Amino acid sequence: MPYLSWTEGGVVRRHEVADPVQLGRDPVLCPVALPADVSVSRTHALVAKVGGKWWIRDLESRNGTLLNGLSVSTPIGSALEDGDEIGLGDWCLKFTEGFPGLDGVNFIEGVGDLFTEIKPEPGQAMVLLRALELLHRSSESLLGEGSSYIMFRSILAEALKLMGAERGFVVMVNPDGTWQNLHRVGDVEDRLGLSHSVVAYVLSHRTGVLSNSPMIDPRFGGASLLELTVGAVMCAPLEVGGEIQGVLYLDRAQQGRPFSRFDLALLQAFVRQGAVALRHTELVQRAMRQAEIQGEYLRLKTLHERIVKRMGELLGAMGSSLRWIQSYAESGYGDLAAVLRHQTGRIQHLVESGLQETLLEVPRETPVSTSLQALQEVLEPVWRDLLTIRNIPLTLEAVPPGTIWVAGDLATQALMGLVEPLLMRAPEGTTVQGRWLDQTSDWTLRLAFSAGMAIPTPDPWTLRTLQESGIRWHWNDQALSLEFPKDVHHTLDSRAMPVLGLVTEEMELVGLFESVAQAEELSLHLLEAEPPRAPTEPFKYLVIDAKGTGDPVGTVEAYRRNASFTTVPILVVRARDDQFPRFLAVGTTDCLPEGFRWETLHHRLQVLRGHDELQRKARAAERLDSLRQMAGTLKHEINNPLAVISMQIELLARKYPDEPKLQKVMEMVERIRVLVQVLQKMREASSEDYPGGESIFKLG
Repeated sequence: MPYLSWTEGGVVRRHEVADPVQLGRDPVLCPVALPADVSVSRTHALVAKVGGKWWIRDLESRNGTLLNGLSVSTPIGSALEDGDEIGLGDWCLKFTEGFPGLDGVNFIEGVGDLFTEIKPEPGQAMVLLRALELLHRSSESLLGEGSSYIMFRSILAEALKLMGAERGFVVMVNPDGTWQNLHRVGDVEDRLGLSHSVVAYVLSHRTGVLSNSPMIDPRFGGASLLELTVGAVMCAPLEVGGEIQGVLYLDRAQQGRPFSRFDLALLQAFVRQGAVALRHTELVQRAMRQAEIQGEYLRLKTLHERIVKRMGELLGAMGSSLRWIQSYAESGYGDLAAVLRHQTGRIQHLVESGLQETLLEVPRETPVSTSLQALQEVLEPVWRDLLTIRNIPLTLEAVPPGTIWVAGDLATQALMGLVEPLLMRAPEGTTVQGRWLDQTSDWTLRLAFSAGMAIPTPDPWTLRTLQESGIRWHWNDQALSLEFPKDVHHTLDSRAMPVLGLVTEEMELVGLFESVAQAEELSLHLLEAEPPRAPTEPFKYLVIDAKGTGDPVGTVEAYRRNASFTTVPILVVRARDDQFPRFLAVGTTDCLPEGFRWETLHHRLQVLRGHDELQRKARAAERLDSLRQMAGTLKHEINNPLAVISMQIELLARKYPDEPKLQKVMEMVERIRVLVQVLQKMREASSEDYPGGESIFKLG
C-alpha cells in the first residue's frame, strides 16, 4: 500500500494512499493538508491511480509542483516511483510504495518472487536448493491432508520447520472480517500470544511483513508488543483469488537469528502454496458435502418411489379381498358371517400397514417364537370356513410339538393372502389335506389338493411380506409347501440386501457412501486395508479410497487374491490420473478421480450393476443350454426302455384287468415321459431348496 509522509512540527506524519487524494492548504478540500504554509495553494496537486500506477498532477497552483526537483508537466502529470520526493511550495513530501521508513533489512514488506530475491553470491545456490527442497516437501505434506481444520494446523507445522522459527500461530479469518487464533506452537502462555497489531496490519495491507525490531517498528506502534519478548517477526496472509482465508505468524526470541529478506520471500512462496492447498481441500470438502446432500436426496426419492409402489401393492391386496367379499355375497351360500368378518379384518390390517408406511421408514416387526399348535389354531378356522362354503373337506393331521419364528401379525396376513385365493379356486368335490413335516432348519406345512389346481399367483405385497418374514413357499405336484424357520437367524430372506464394501480411513467419506448404499438398496460394510481372513458374506461391490488408504494398489492386489473377492467388482475412488493404469493392471474394475460428482458415482454403480446382471444372464443361458442338451440325451436314452415298459404293462393289464397297481405304474411311466419333455422346453434354469441342504431343479 503506498504512503505519503512529511514532517510537521518535528513530528513525522503519514497518509495511506488508497484512493485519489488532493494535496493543499485547505483541510476541508484536501485530505493531505498543511494549513500553516502560505506557499501552498488551497488545492495544490492531485495524486491518482492511472493504468495501474500512481500519478501526480498539478492543479494550476500558484507556485507549481516539483517531482524530484523537476516541474510536473501540466495537465498530464508525472508517474510516481518508490522514494520520489514531491515539492509543493516550501512543503516537502515523500512517496513510498510501502510503509515509509522500511530499510530493507530490519523492516521489510511485500518482497518479490522467490527467484527474484536470489543474489549472485557464493553459497547462494546451496541455500536456494535447500530452501526449494524444504518447500517441496512441505507442499507435498499439505496436499495429503483432507480436512481444512487439520490443513491450518499442517500449514503452521510445516512453516515452523521451513523457516526455523521458535513460535507460530495460524489465524483464520471469518466471513464478517473478524479473526480467531486456531493453532499455536511453541512456548506460548495464555496471555502472551501473537501481536494483534501485526496481524491487523497484514490483514489491512494484504502483504507479508518482516520486522527484526518489532518494538520500534513504526508500522505496529508497539501497543500489542509491550508484553512480548520477541526479537524477530514474520507474518503473511493466506490469500487466494483476492480472498484472505487466514494469516500465518512466526517469531523468534530476542537472542535468536534475525529473519532475512530471502526468508520473507520463501515464506510468501509457502503461504501461496498453502492457501491454494487449503482452497483445494475446502472445495473437495464442499463437493463431498454436496454429494452427501445429493445422495440423501436420491435416497429419499427412492424411498418415496418405494412407498408409492408399496401403497399400490397394498391396494392391490385389498382389492383381492374386496373381490372375494363380493363373490361371497353373490354366491347365494348360507351364513357367511365368519368369512366376511375375516376378510374385513384382513382389509383393516392392510390399511393400517399402508398408513404406517406413509410415515416413511417403519422398522420390520421383530420375529417372535410361536408354537405350531398356536399358528394352526389361527389358520385352521379361517381355511375351514372358506372350504365349507364350497363343500370341500379339510383334513389336518395332528400337530407335532414344535416351535417356529414368525415376524408379527403381517406375516399371518400374508399367509392368508397366499393360501385363501388357492382354497377358493379348488373345484367342488375335491379334498384338501394338510400335515406338518420336520425338516433340518424348518417346519413345513404341506397342503395337498386332490386335482385340478394351478400354481398360486399371490399379489406383490404378499410376496414381499412373506420374503421379509422368512417364510418360503413352493408349489409342486398339486401341493403347496409352507416353510417356517426354526431358528430366529433364518427369519431373514435368503436373498438379503447386497453388500457394498468400503475401504477408507476417512470418516467423512463414510457418511457419503451410507447415502449411496441406501439409495442403491445396498448395505454398507466397512473393511480394513487387509482383507478378512475368514470367508465373508458375498459382496456386491467393493470401493477402495485411494487417498484414505496407505497403499491403495497393494490393497487392490490383496483383495483380488482373497477368495471372497476374486470376482467382486472393485471401484477405486479419489485416484490420481497417473494411478489409473496401475489400478487397472492389478484387477480394478473402474476408477474415479478426486472430486468426483455424485451423478458420476451413481452412474458407475449402475454400470457395474448392469455388467453383473449381464454376467448372471450369460451364466444362466449357459446352464440352460447344458440342461437342454442333457434332456435331449435323456429322452433318447429313456424313450426305448419306456416304450418296452409301457408295452409290457399293457399286456399285463389285459391279462389282469382288475389289478390297480398296473394302472399306477402306467401313470408313473407317463409322468416320466412328460418330465423329459418339460426339461427340453425349459426357458429358465430355476432351482429350489431340498431337505438336507441340497438344491434341485424346479420343473413346475
